[in-house]
Amino acid sequence: MSEKKYEITKIAHPQYPWLHRIRALGNVRKGVRPGDLGGFVQSEENLSQEGQSWIADNAVAAEEAHVHGDAILWDYSCARGCASISGPSRIGGNAIVEDYAIIAAGYVHGDVHISGNAKLFANAVTGGIPTVMEKASVYGELGGEIEVREHAVILPGVMIDNPTSDVIHIGPDYIAIERKFKRESSLLTPPPDFQPKQRSAMKKHHRGEER
Repeated sequence: MSEKKYEITKIAHPQYPWLHRIRALGNVRKGVRPGDLGGFVQSEENLSQEGQSWIADNAVAAEEAHVHGDAILWDYSCARGCASISGPSRIGGNAIVEDYAIIAAGYVHGDVHISGNAKLFANAVTGGIPTVMEKASVYGELGGEIEVREHAVILPGVMIDNPTSDVIHIGPDYIAIERKFKRESSLLTPPPDFQPKQRSAMKKHHRGEER
């Protein structure tokens, strides 16, 4: 059995005394060394003992929520219900991930709610991940380079998976496309192995010359 990367201390949460701070037992990830205190959990079921996942600052993982992989919660963010947070996910601010939401890859920050059966994931083609910030709420599914902000709401049943490198910006009453610099132009880029043919010099003939 692998060694544990953290322990649950007796330091109780000031508002929710059934939650306790964690303490690193080893070098968990960059910036987290042995002895460093983290955020709060209800039990070891909330944070995997494997990988580089971590709960920092005053963030909370409670009930049946599970943080694993390379994910990190910080600030005052909260994972609760049966939420699952994994992969290269970053959850901060006062964000709440709840119910049966799954964040496999995403950046979430602000007074955000990721609720219901929401899903955030990386696009299979580009590897791009969605960003949800400010006071946005997500109940649907988002993948790829997408930014949801302000008071925008992604409703249940809505699924947007962006397979391009362009960024789709979604606000309360607008959708805007931020095209990448090279994609603004109509010019084509030659393939790396393309070698233009050299034109041979043509001998000019003038009237009266022998052909």
